[in-house]
Amino acid sequence: MKRSVERNAAASPVLKAIGLLAHVARASAPVSLAALSAAGRLPKPTAHRLAGLLEQAGLVRKDPLTRRYVVGAALVEIGFDALRSAPAHRNRQLLLERLSEKLGETVNLGVLSGGEVLYLDRVEASWPLRMDFKPGSRVPLHCTANGKLFLAYAPPPARDRLLRGLRLPPMTSRTITSRTKLTAELGAIRRRGWSEDDEEFLAGVCCLAVPVRDERGRLIAGLAVSAPSARFNLDRAREHLPDLRMAADALGIELRALKEDST
Repeated sequence: MKRSVERNAAASPVLKAIGLLAHVARASAPVSLAALSAAGRLPKPTAHRLAGLLEQAGLVRKDPLTRRYVVGAALVEIGFDALRSAPAHRNRQLLLERLSEKLGETVNLGVLSGGEVLYLDRVEASWPLRMDFKPGSRVPLHCTANGKLFLAYAPPPARDRLLRGLRLPPMTSRTITSRTKLTAELGAIRRRGWSEDDEEFLAGVCCLAVPVRDERGRLIAGLAVSAPSARFNLDRAREHLPDLRMAADALGIELRALKEDST
């Protein structure tokens, strides 16, 4: 699809705009107008006009300080809706249902959306006491297992940018509110390969998350189990790391298949 867009971009303003949008979406850092112009092989005035139209539609967003472009909220929502409505969604849901049944607790699949985690899929445990977070819900980065996973595995420039933009409000008495301590925690996550939330987001609730990776080994989603600590503490959650990793590998295959089907 990438080559098709590039071949036809010269013939269609719509495809020129799509090419610029694709470049912003693939970039690991905010994109300057000069970089957009070069990527689309367009004069700067043309790139500026098309980027302005994309910005008006909410598909990209321009940082008011750096004047560089990042993915906009509307594009994130479109991507979320596409993933939720795709045929592969049922396969993902079945994988999560099986994992939830085996662990006996709630599991969720989260993706990075701006400065938050967006729940792509979630399967609640059948216990009377459970948390009411539905697909589409958003949670913070600094105090959730999936959030810290994304911070830990982000490329260093992207991680620095995310950390600079983060507020660190104390959600519970256990929330990490020191940037120094959070940075140390992110290093520990990279070394051990999973992330934990020890009652840092919700009092009495713990969570453990493992990475879901693409074909190049990059983090594309986080798979997490969460439960009341009194029933399923972190020691018990760690015992299920093989189950979580096996499910994460299967989910990675499903997400890669969806990407291949769309190209």
